Amino acid sequence: MENKSATNAEMEYASLREEVLKRIESRQQTISVALTLAGAFLGLGWNSGAVVILIYPLIAFLLAVGWAQNEVFVMQINAYIREHLEGEGSGLGWQRFSQQNMSELRIFGWPLEVLAIGGIFILTQFMALGLGGLRFGGTLPEWLLLILALAAIAAMVVLLGYMRRKAGG
Repeated sequence: MENKSATNAEMEYASLREEVLKRIESRQQTISVALTLAGAFLGLGWNSGAVVILIYPLIAFLLAVGWAQNEVFVMQINAYIREHLEGEGSGLGWQRFSQQNMSELRIFGWPLEVLAIGGIFILTQFMALGLGGLRFGGTLPEWLLLILALAAIAAMVVLLGYMRRKAGG
């Protein structure tokens, strides 16, 4: 009976690790989409005007929310593996080892995955804000999008702070 229990735990462990890998793959796809959209909106917007450029920070924020949700699920899965499956004698221990060495994966207290992905979102949002400012004509739609873009950037800063805290930074 104990052997069957170990087998079930190992199967659950393998299944959860596979889920983490799929979510990491999804993270990479989100970044690819964000960078592609940034290039498209900033490039097209430069010729079309501030309205097109200033839409990007809103889209980037929504993509970042999807990324954050995915990251929280990864953190939850990792915590579950660490706390429920990697017990003494299980022969499993990667999550415990990884958690103990997290300080090596930080810059100024920021987890590398939050800093890297969040940095891409923030940088592209600021680029859009800067380029939108250069193309700004003062029309009502531009003013509205400028306000929304600033709100999206502020919300992104709040989201990144949340992700930093959630990751134990």
